[in-house]
Amino acid sequence: MPLLSFPPRFHLQRDPPSVRPHLLIWGLAIGQMIGWGSLYYSLAVVALPMEQELGWSKVDINAALMISLMVASVAAIPVGALIDRYGGYWFMVLGATAAALLLLIWSATSSMTVFYLVWAGLGLAHACTLSESAYNIVVSNLADHRRGITMISLLSGLSSAFAIPFITLLSETLGWRPAIVTMAAIHFMIPGLVSAYVLRGIRAARHKPESESGNLLPERLPLRRIARDRIFWALVAAFSINMFVGNGITFHTIPLLLEEGYAMSLIVGIMTLHGPSQVVARFALLMVGTRISTAGFGRIAFVLLVLTVVMLMLGTSFGLPALVVFGLLFGISTGMLTLVRANSVIEYLGSYGYGAATGALTMAAALPRTTAAVVFALMWEFSGGYTVVLWVALLASLLGLAAFWLATVWNSRRSTPIQGL
Repeated sequence: MPLLSFPPRFHLQRDPPSVRPHLLIWGLAIGQMIGWGSLYYSLAVVALPMEQELGWSKVDINAALMISLMVASVAAIPVGALIDRYGGYWFMVLGATAAALLLLIWSATSSMTVFYLVWAGLGLAHACTLSESAYNIVVSNLADHRRGITMISLLSGLSSAFAIPFITLLSETLGWRPAIVTMAAIHFMIPGLVSAYVLRGIRAARHKPESESGNLLPERLPLRRIARDRIFWALVAAFSINMFVGNGITFHTIPLLLEEGYAMSLIVGIMTLHGPSQVVARFALLMVGTRISTAGFGRIAFVLLVLTVVMLMLGTSFGLPALVVFGLLFGISTGMLTLVRANSVIEYLGSYGYGAATGALTMAAALPRTTAAVVFALMWEFSGGYTVVLWVALLASLLGLAAFWLATVWNSRRSTPIQGL
């Protein structure tokens, strides 16, 4: 396959005969774009009107995200292993349907207890339907799974560009409750119904031929052996920090810039840069193919994450130009790191049992991933502003770069490197 071919030429003769690769990819990609908007970005957009109507604090509202991500992290290993064994059809379809119902309940409640229970349920839906579950289906059903994952991430990267301005518009014109009702309807009609159609006939990882091309199998790493691998723990540290900084920035950029006196319309414009710049980064990865290794892209992406925090810090002093660069860098680094994470698991830990391996990585990274929004809010409350928060984010991003660099060095020194791609 040419390295710079577009669109990707999936190997139809090697994929399951009942699966139409391009239909599968487009269906999953659209579902991911809508799903991330509904189950992740929506809370960041309506947090302020919820505070104003219900009298809840930033910590109260961001705790819901913490609960959701914690549930998703705890469920990651069992859900991943079950998808490996039975396939992802019912997880995707029922997960999307349940998420739509939970969004409706959120839109109607004024009870903090019900709000937290809803977001716990959304965390389970997250584990069943977003990112790793979709990637698992691709790895199990397409011979060229690396390009399949990249294609899905191209469209799903537009989620923030779609969700943030769309939900903001609905919230400002109709109110935050009708905005969430609208997202519930969209979530049911697109991720729910589309998944029910395009995922028919998919196979589980256990039914994938052990060698698609007659070559030797990638080495299989049982879960217990993965947990004893120092590269796994270096990846845990790197991507835990990536999630901590990324989640914290996502949920606090709006209140940070509002505190600095910027208009909401301008802030939404800055945040909207996130989606298109993610897509540009992923398109570049698709075009370059294997000319640059996962390690090379990962190092670049973690450096860009450091620069993202720097530009957000400068934006509070130097204004719009620095904030535009921040929005672009945040999207580019996020777009690259999503793919680096998915491909690092395959390349360093093996492609077989992908669901269980990514589940282990997600669970191990649960604490920083789930507490980021709340920790940022607590630091803001105790310090009286975002200066300390940004310095902590900068230090953390530097540590993430060091951890990923260490993982790539250790993998290069392995006596029998795993070739999961």
